[in-house]
Amino acid sequence: MHNKNLLKYIIFAAILAIAVLLFAKIIFFRIDLTSEKRYTITKNSKELLKNISEPLQVNIYLGEADANIARLKTAVNEMLDEFSVYTAKSLIYKYINPSDAATDRERYENYNKLEQRGLTPMSVSVRDNQGKIIQNTIFAWAEVMLKNDTIPVCLMQPLGRTSGEENVNTAIESLEYQFIDAIRILTRKSFDKIAFIEGHGELLELDVFFAQEELHRYYEIYRGEIGDTADCLADYKAIIIAKPTEKFSESDKFILDQYIMNGGKVLWLLDAIRISPEELSKSGISPVVPLDLNLIDMLFHYGIRVEPSVVQDLQCILTPVNVALLTEPAHFENVPLPYFPLLMPSPYHPITKNLMQVKSEYPSYLSQVSEENGIDMQVLLITSNASHVDAAPTNIDLKNMIQSKPDVYFNMQFIPVAVAMEGEFESVFAHRLPPKNVINFSKIKEKSVKNKMIVVADGDIIRNEIQRSEKGSIGILPLGFDRLTGQTYGNNNFIINALQYLTEDSSWIDIRNRALRLRLLNKLAITQHRVFWQTINVIVPLLLLAMFGGGFLAVRKRREMA
Repeated sequence: MHNKNLLKYIIFAAILAIAVLLFAKIIFFRIDLTSEKRYTITKNSKELLKNISEPLQVNIYLGEADANIARLKTAVNEMLDEFSVYTAKSLIYKYINPSDAATDRERYENYNKLEQRGLTPMSVSVRDNQGKIIQNTIFAWAEVMLKNDTIPVCLMQPLGRTSGEENVNTAIESLEYQFIDAIRILTRKSFDKIAFIEGHGELLELDVFFAQEELHRYYEIYRGEIGDTADCLADYKAIIIAKPTEKFSESDKFILDQYIMNGGKVLWLLDAIRISPEELSKSGISPVVPLDLNLIDMLFHYGIRVEPSVVQDLQCILTPVNVALLTEPAHFENVPLPYFPLLMPSPYHPITKNLMQVKSEYPSYLSQVSEENGIDMQVLLITSNASHVDAAPTNIDLKNMIQSKPDVYFNMQFIPVAVAMEGEFESVFAHRLPPKNVINFSKIKEKSVKNKMIVVADGDIIRNEIQRSEKGSIGILPLGFDRLTGQTYGNNNFIINALQYLTEDSSWIDIRNRALRLRLLNKLAITQHRVFWQTINVIVPLLLLAMFGGGFLAVRKRREMA
């Protein structure tokens, strides 16, 4: 009798299992029970993956280091497993640890091969069994391959003063965006056009070479002067005005204005002052005078003013400064240079979320013209809580700056240097006649369609440094690179994110807004109650197992007696 009942249960369980499998095959569903939906990818990502016509391959170079890196590897696995569910073709991924080598020479060769492909290593500090701190080299990179094309994906970037747990959590938040961004580039069949405007003393192509090369992944890039044809900018999704030093003509302003009125996007990178770097390097003193670009009225109508000023901040980079007196030999010391602030990114905007600090040089600040003009203005980059502003005209005196008291001198805080603006902009040429030399023009558009632009009160944010050797060769340093410390700041990512924000569908940018709550254990409580929790973790499972086993034996014995 007992055997017959057992057989019935087995048959019923088998039928139920088969039914569940058939149901799951016919009706696909996945349930994410986490409050943050950390295991759910966005609708746009799913649609993109479904339309991939070729198999995807991902090589992951993330090696072994500590518990944080292990958590990142788990998150990468989970993300790619989720991708594989929605891909029309197969998605294969594998781990390649460049540190796995028979000899040191082979290991360094592995490192060099990756670095030559632009995959830079990171150093992770861990403690060994004896408590000593050792440095492990890891490559927090992956490569996504489709057909014969390969795109590198940065899995984690050092974020300055954040802890290892916070750094990894930030990396996990951006995994979907990083992988989907690479897949979008690989599957894209056409690219939007953008242009760097010339003709007003803007930065040369060599000065923006690094940013231009990075932007080539997403856009067709052109450079040129504004012509006399009214619609000469119509083919470009966005334009970049990078540190002009000469006045804009009225015809150039008109063409720019009507480009904006018709939905064209602009990234303004403007200096509001003029200084003399030569005088600074010789004597440590330079006059600061306002720089008139003939754009004040235009930007005023759009709702923003670039104030002619020089902003200083206690949160800044170090630089060698000659501190010797005029009669003494040159003596250089590495001192903080407040005129080169490290600007703090806003954690609330998709452009600057999870972004490192941005290096700037002699920035000015921005002020909003009116809060009632319907323009939504969101701050992107600000100074710290220890800032100072000098209105132009003034002087820069590096030696007096060093002698000043920080708590007295840096008496301002959170000064905006970059903003994103969105709304319907008013034309500066409303109720005005167009310039005579503009051709192919029909009618002035006095108000824009719903549009957006970005204004940065520092043109040097996009400028990379150029290294020239004695033999005459030229080397381009990474954008945002600090020679003294070897640190690369977030300038490059800021420029790329800004252009994508201006040109892309906002739903793609929203992927960057994924936020995962970091739930850390209380280390003090763990240390104080360590023995208690160890005892609980060891004894409670054994007690539960004993109770379950005892109950099971008691039920079985009672059935046998019955």
